[in-house]
Amino acid sequence: MRLFRTVAAVAALLIGLSASAQNIGSTRLGVTGGFTSSDSNADIFKTSSYSLYHAGVAFQYPFAAGFAIQPAVVYQVKGSTLDGLKDSSLSDIAGSISNLRTKVGFVEIPVQLQWGPDLLAFRPYVFAEPFVGFAVNTANKLTVASVTAETVKDFGEAAIKRLEYGVGFGAGIEFSRFQISGRYYINFGSLYNESGEITPVGETIKAAYKNGRNFNGFSLSAAVFF
Repeated sequence: MRLFRTVAAVAALLIGLSASAQNIGSTRLGVTGGFTSSDSNADIFKTSSYSLYHAGVAFQYPFAAGFAIQPAVVYQVKGSTLDGLKDSSLSDIAGSISNLRTKVGFVEIPVQLQWGPDLLAFRPYVFAEPFVGFAVNTANKLTVASVTAETVKDFGEAAIKRLEYGVGFGAGIEFSRFQISGRYYINFGSLYNESGEITPVGETIKAAYKNGRNFNGFSLSAAVFF
């Protein structure tokens, strides 16, 4: 509950800032959402991308010379699918696990730093976007020997770390109140929580993800500002 109160307070702050800055150029508040595709470079497993989504609110504050800052609060869902072992000789480590689909929902705060010229009819721009997030839910579907063994939704049992952070880079275009952008993002750190419980899912998370390179991917976003 404390997390949700914090998110609500941040959203209220953004709304307040927008209301108090109505006379400052084109400062504005908007809603944003779109498609997220993420993948991982697991140590011993083959992986495939997982197509999910994100949605939230954004606040854009323009500066001089084409620069703008655009912080946001979004619900971002990322994931990855393990599709068996890279090498069958590693079965003594991973047993008979044939598939693990991991999905994690984060409350994420990205801060987009934009630059782009105003061409009157539209504005193309490029950006860098550091972000930090906190996981609020997860679902991990484990398949062993072609039989679905369990779906784990507890962070401790799945041995998944809640904190994430990273950076994204991308480009976009604005038409009046509308904005479309694409971003490649990199998560830093490990998905694996060292203090997690020893369960089949937790052991698989450890074998696959503990060395980092987790949930990197691409996203497409659309926003409407008011």
